[in-house]
Amino acid sequence: MNAHKKGIMYGILASISWGTIWPLSKYILECYPSVSPFYIAFLRFFSAALAIFVFFVIKKDKAWFTTLKKYWRLSLVLGFFGIFGMGCLVFFSIKYTSTVNSALLMNSNALFIILFSVFIGERITKIKAGGALLGFSGCYLIINNGLAFNFFSSLTLKGDLLAIAGAVCWAVYTVIGRAKVKEVDSAHLSSLNFFFGSLMILALTLFLKIPATDILKPVPFIFVVFIGLIPTAYGFTVWYYALEHVEAGTLGLLQFIVPLMTTITGIIFFHESFTKITFAGMVLILAGIYVTSKNAGIKPAGD
Repeated sequence: MNAHKKGIMYGILASISWGTIWPLSKYILECYPSVSPFYIAFLRFFSAALAIFVFFVIKKDKAWFTTLKKYWRLSLVLGFFGIFGMGCLVFFSIKYTSTVNSALLMNSNALFIILFSVFIGERITKIKAGGALLGFSGCYLIINNGLAFNFFSSLTLKGDLLAIAGAVCWAVYTVIGRAKVKEVDSAHLSSLNFFFGSLMILALTLFLKIPATDILKPVPFIFVVFIGLIPTAYGFTVWYYALEHVEAGTLGLLQFIVPLMTTITGIIFFHESFTKITFAGMVLILAGIYVTSKNAGIKPAGD
């Protein structure tokens, strides 16, 4: 398997793992309404940073300190957009809208990634544009359960806008990471991003004097730590590996897998309905991913 195909595979694995975040988070926020999204975001990323740090200690990886010394400024920027910004916004969006809306709107960041990637020398090809159009059409069908336009209904407007803001933050994180990732070990950079970003979240939480109610109860604590270890520690690290070998615009489209996974888990665990429109939306999402990934022969910018 060549590096490009391996990068696509890791991008898919990361996206699948991220698909578990929305249903687990929604369960916590509905069953434990006193739990603040700020504490969920903090514990998620802090536990991820801690897990990777322990891994470095076991491996006796001292190069992490060199990365810290050389790239701490970059990690502060990435931590602000990808961890502090995206992390807080996505959990608040889940609080105010449905898991499907939040996941689909958050993962529309592929469109922003394609737009922003122009600034790091990537081209918006017809294949990328076509794949994005197919994927977004699938997202539209699933959200609206048809063709009628009710994308920003009054009941979910706040959560929908928060999810879009999270999508913009993640797009900036991905594009900046794509521009710099070849210079630094992806696991080192991810751990630093998690650490600095989680401290920013904690600082804001303490500043606002938000009580840590119920977050340490067994169920929410276990669920959040799972989100920290699997979708976050593992997912973000392999995502950065994928960025080393795949264009940011192409990789971003793979994130349409996340709303697909959110829909599937909603059907299995929350007994949500599975309609013909939902099926059609999934087909369009997968078609968008296939069309984009088929263009695998293009070399990533900077290679």
